[in-house]
Amino acid sequence: MKRLRPLVGIDASRAYISSRTGTENYSYQIITALANEESRFDFNLYLKEDVQYIQPGNFTNKVIPFPYLWTQGGLAMRTWIDRPDLLFIPAHVVPFLKNPFVPTVVVVHDLRTEFLPQHSDVRQMLYLNPITEKIRVLLSSHIIAVSESTKKDMISKLGVSSAKITVVYEGVDTKRFDADLKRSPRVGDVRAKFHLNNPYLLFVGTIQPRKNLVRLMEAFSKLPQVKSQGLDLVIAGRKGWMADEILGTPARLGLEQNIRFIDYVSDDDLPFLYAGATSFVFPSLYEGFGLPILEALSMRIPVVTSNVSSMPEVGGAFALYADPKNVESIAQQLSDSLTYTIPGDVEKHVSQFTWAKAGKQTVGVFDKVLHHE
Repeated sequence: MKRLRPLVGIDASRAYISSRTGTENYSYQIITALANEESRFDFNLYLKEDVQYIQPGNFTNKVIPFPYLWTQGGLAMRTWIDRPDLLFIPAHVVPFLKNPFVPTVVVVHDLRTEFLPQHSDVRQMLYLNPITEKIRVLLSSHIIAVSESTKKDMISKLGVSSAKITVVYEGVDTKRFDADLKRSPRVGDVRAKFHLNNPYLLFVGTIQPRKNLVRLMEAFSKLPQVKSQGLDLVIAGRKGWMADEILGTPARLGLEQNIRFIDYVSDDDLPFLYAGATSFVFPSLYEGFGLPILEALSMRIPVVTSNVSSMPEVGGAFALYADPKNVESIAQQLSDSLTYTIPGDVEKHVSQFTWAKAGKQTVGVFDKVLHHE
């Protein structure tokens, strides 16, 4: 039976888990943007278990009860059973045995295993490595890159044609990350919840080597304000891989009282944690995008980040940039951030990055693929 509207299948397996980070948050936000976008498509959300989120009438939940090999087995099978007009993969991994007659749009967030293989764990290397990356490119009808930096990396490292890649920036929720929250009494409540009694610099992200936290802590130790003003460094994020050296660094530096690991912070508390920070620090070795930079800028919090990969693209003229491999460079920018005032037109910069815009541009890519443009 011929469909009245094109059917887009979406890998939503990561979108509705609790404690979302990174690509999980991207999946949730882009699906929400597509749901808010007036569209000529119907959507199947392919899930590991049913969810209670209210979606518009053109969305249907399809649970795939595969405990193992969910993507390569279950999702691949659904492309043969449902025969969607297009398959959308918001988070990296393409089912290799998918129906070859179903065109696929894949979002590539970064090429971390190409640039930093020594900082990737075994699981990542199994599904994100030079071989699987190239297979993913071959199986993709079109690729969405989350930054110009990621697009350039794909062209230079994987030999992908520029015409096959469209850049669609991630978005930031400026209503949620609003500078006015600095005046909210909840800032004090969140500080009390995490026992943050001193002024603090803030890092948000998974605790793993790519985030360059050892050099960050070494740079932090060089600030005279750590002792003279009781300045703290707060690291918010769950423990990732290869984290032992990172977690042992405060003791090595004699700064156990000034460097605080507070684990994952809920979506409700996170904006207020930002609001209480003196500066936001994000000297990563490599990022495909770097959404926390925008979250901090949206709240008019001074940002220190790296002068490599996508981070200057995201921070623009409004962040302070350090060489991520140079502890002295990071320390200097941390020091400068303590007295830095963000230029007044930062809102114009941040307004370029919205999920509504990302949704519209993603639908545009669907149209392009379906019309063979």
